[in-house]
Amino acid sequence: MATTSPQTSRRFAHTEWGSARRKAVMILSATMLVEIILQLIPAMQSLLLSSTATEESQLNRWVYIMLLAGIIQIGLLGYMLLFIDWVTLWAATLGNLFFIAAYAGLFAILILSKGQNDILSYLQLDLEQSPAGKQAMWCMVCMFMLIAQSFFAGRYARRWKRDK
Repeated sequence: MATTSPQTSRRFAHTEWGSARRKAVMILSATMLVEIILQLIPAMQSLLLSSTATEESQLNRWVYIMLLAGIIQIGLLGYMLLFIDWVTLWAATLGNLFFIAAYAGLFAILILSKGQNDILSYLQLDLEQSPAGKQAMWCMVCMFMLIAQSFFAGRYARRWKRDK
């Protein structure tokens, strides 16, 4: 009796994409890494200032939330680099859309509440020395960066799926 190799469907078979596809994913992942670093600038600045302080000071909640968001985004970036496929580009796009919604909500709260809100108090953004308008502009800049990256990643993923 002859032995047969196990059958794998084409759907789950490992696929090697061309160098053009890998290059496009590398470019998108490089832009995502730059965005993550730019988004973490205020949290890292606050972290460095508290580490060099002479007296004991506690970090505000927003610093921890920003660091957690950065770790999640780095995880999405790693997923996008490990499994190069149009599906991982969609997953990174959807992950970015979650962060866009968070930034948009915080932007709206900062603009409409003029710095006095329960959410801002919970995040301890009202304790910061920078005015609410400057914080709102930072949210808008991060939101626009994520929107641009999500647009190009989603568009390329859609084209990739269509051409497949």
